[in-house]
Amino acid sequence: MDYLVMRLYAPISSWGTLAVGEDRPTVNYPTRSAVLGLLGAALGIKRSEAQKLRDLASSIGIASKTYSEGTILRDYHTIQTPTTAKGVNFFTRKQELQSAQVETILSSRDYREDGLWVVAIWLKPDAQGSKVEHNVDLQQLQYALKHPKFTLYLGRKSCPLSLPLSPQIITANHLKAALDVSIDELLAEPSQNESVREDNKLNDKSNRVAHWQINELIDTMVSDRYLPTIIDYKAINKQNTRLRQVTYHWEGEIESMFAGASPVNIFTHNHWDDPTDRKQWQFTQRIGHQWTAYEPIDNKEAKEIILNTPDKEAVL
Repeated sequence: MDYLVMRLYAPISSWGTLAVGEDRPTVNYPTRSAVLGLLGAALGIKRSEAQKLRDLASSIGIASKTYSEGTILRDYHTIQTPTTAKGVNFFTRKQELQSAQVETILSSRDYREDGLWVVAIWLKPDAQGSKVEHNVDLQQLQYALKHPKFTLYLGRKSCPLSLPLSPQIITANHLKAALDVSIDELLAEPSQNESVREDNKLNDKSNRVAHWQINELIDTMVSDRYLPTIIDYKAINKQNTRLRQVTYHWEGEIESMFAGASPVNIFTHNHWDDPTDRKQWQFTQRIGHQWTAYEPIDNKEAKEIILNTPDKEAVL
């Protein structure tokens, strides 16, 4: 099955969830509504084009892998607003501030600093197992993400990307295999001639080193914060390999994530992040799954690059 896989990284991001009162919290993974908004912006779909957004939402499935959920940043807001009065309507912000009676609204908005995620997108089959009438395909989405029509951001407009999404179409037997694709594979541009691509890997070491520097920076950032405890480390790791904690979120059948039998420690719960009307900010409920595991950190290729680079100090 084909998946469109991309990397999400920004200094700050916000994945909005149910908000009551003055608090605007964020979850620790990309929500379905946020990813759909990202795709809609790339395609140039406006919020007022409700039918196009519904067609997009009904066509694709979304899953994510959390390398780092980041740390919480809370933004404290004070907003001046006029008191509500019967029969009085304000059409501009200037008119609101010119009101004789104003009051202050307090609110807080949560963001995630230095979060890193990989997201996989696929075309949905319908209940009978045949393809629905898709209005988009993965190639079109890939092109749009590389050449977006609107500005892309992670959750809120104040959260621009700091690294390219690097969208690539991956063929995999199951969802986990697609999400486990390495960052290097996402950065590598596909070539029609495999031998040419291999020659480029050998000859263009400076480009490989640049890629490694970005990946090592991200790897260092996400690897140390959520390492397992010493007890867990000794219990699950027998070869003294560095491990990191990762979390998968996906929709659809539980079995779609794995090649064989599913683990027992899977958490299934309801999400209110499937948009029905973006203009009215209306969302419906869906079922999602969550699974947390440890995986080894392998930097063999990075070490080979260092050893074969004349100017090692520039890399280190």
